Amino acid sequence: MLCALLVSAFAAQGASAVGTTGYTCNTTGTAVGTKFSDAHCKTSNVNGEFRHVEIPKGTTTELTVSNETTEGVKDNTLFKFTIAGSAISFTGTTTSGSGWMTNAEEGGEMFAHGEGTATYTGITASGGCKVFTDSGAGKGEEGVIHTEPLKGSTKGQGDSVKFEPAAGTVFARFLLEGCTNTGVNGTYTVTGAIKSTTVNGATVNFTHADTTTQNTLKLNATIKMGLEGTVTFKSRLNSGQSYTPLSATT
Repeated sequence: MLCALLVSAFAAQGASAVGTTGYTCNTTGTAVGTKFSDAHCKTSNVNGEFRHVEIPKGTTTELTVSNETTEGVKDNTLFKFTIAGSAISFTGTTTSGSGWMTNAEEGGEMFAHGEGTATYTGITASGGCKVFTDSGAGKGEEGVIHTEPLKGSTKGQGDSVKFEPAAGTVFARFLLEGCTNTGVNGTYTVTGAIKSTTVNGATVNFTHADTTTQNTLKLNATIKMGLEGTVTFKSRLNSGQSYTPLSATT
């Protein structure tokens, strides 16, 4: 899902506490640890111009999220589940979203946390199905799914980030129509939580195998749902600045 969504800059920070926190990937500022040859801080290079730059604890930054990779290519998001005996998959071509994040310390652990929303567009589905967003008030845009407000945190997650609803239990809602198997048609509510599979530089990765094994993301409370794709986060302190990729290291 989304989830889309909200903190992907993680690095060990501070001598008095351990954990994973947010750093920007930038060409200016005091370098922390490894230098990199790319703007998403994925490829280490001692002569690289990019470096991790610390976001001070307690500083709130604005976030954007997309599915655009370091190479500028959009990595499709794939959703999979089985309903009424039919294996159904969605493919979304574009992920976008916004929110905020901050670094914090609690109980001797440093961590990043934040909130935001994500939107998946350009969605096509298998089985003859058409996908529509559902705000809870009925049928909305075709080929679009909007998440509810979500929160993400690295607290207690090691090298991963966990995403879940900011309040309540609902991630998102959608409507299926026109499916070849008419038993699949209907309104669905996504609930639960999901953890990233890996984090590579500014990119948070999810695989279908890993997210289904977690068995924590559900349709209508009982149907296991898997997700595959990537999301990339960027950050800025305020509207007067440009967004800069958030990066991860271990």
